[in-house]
Amino acid sequence: MFRSSLFCNAWLRLLRAYFVSFAFSFTAGIILITVLGIAPETILEISTKRVSYVFPILEAGASYGIDEGIFLFVWNTLGACITISFLYTAPLFNPQNISNFPQNMRKIFCGRKRMKLLCFLPGCLPIEEESLRRLYVWLMIPWLGMILLGMESGLTVATASSMFESYLIGFISLIPHGIIEIPTIAFAGAITFSAHLLVKEKVGKVGIGELFKAIENYTNSVPLQKYILIIIVCLFIAGLVEAHITNTMLDSLLASNG
Repeated sequence: MFRSSLFCNAWLRLLRAYFVSFAFSFTAGIILITVLGIAPETILEISTKRVSYVFPILEAGASYGIDEGIFLFVWNTLGACITISFLYTAPLFNPQNISNFPQNMRKIFCGRKRMKLLCFLPGCLPIEEESLRRLYVWLMIPWLGMILLGMESGLTVATASSMFESYLIGFISLIPHGIIEIPTIAFAGAITFSAHLLVKEKVGKVGIGELFKAIENYTNSVPLQKYILIIIVCLFIAGLVEAHITNTMLDSLLASNG
């Protein structure tokens, strides 16, 4: 049975992780620029490094007359689908099925060697079974992703605010499309992160077989087609808003300031 309360809890936690991370990185960015005198361009380059690989594709698409919003939509939708896929690869961590196909991949995922770095992540240390610890972290990736996204967003807004000497311009660079895009990305992540909360709830209380059965039942109960449709529609709108409305608002503000 699909537990909507578990999904909503996961969604809210991801949104909170984003906003906390955003607030921290925005404050850190302002301090680095105004107090330590670091050039905002340097911080901007660091904060946009992950997405810089898509810029040449956007430029190539523009040369062929393809709308920038379509590329942004495809980029974000691909990321959302990859995030969702972490839930559907969870069975590969089941040590009881390690001899099943694909055997080599299952051996890599389950593993026997204890990965000490995982112990530093919240809730990992008490989990003794290595395959369960890896599963726990695997399903936590959307939460880590939202923290990274919040850090990038906060630094980008901070540098834009400094470069153009306007907090309004800094926040306008994110808010119009971010109102739709950020909750949608968190929505996609909640499909996987809700299973993380399920593991957290049951680990140590039930056997491995029962735990993976609970994950399987939950996965099968997720209204995936409905959720995918919601994600596609929202990210399509967000892409068009970012490409046209956000850029138009920024051009207008920059022109008035200039």
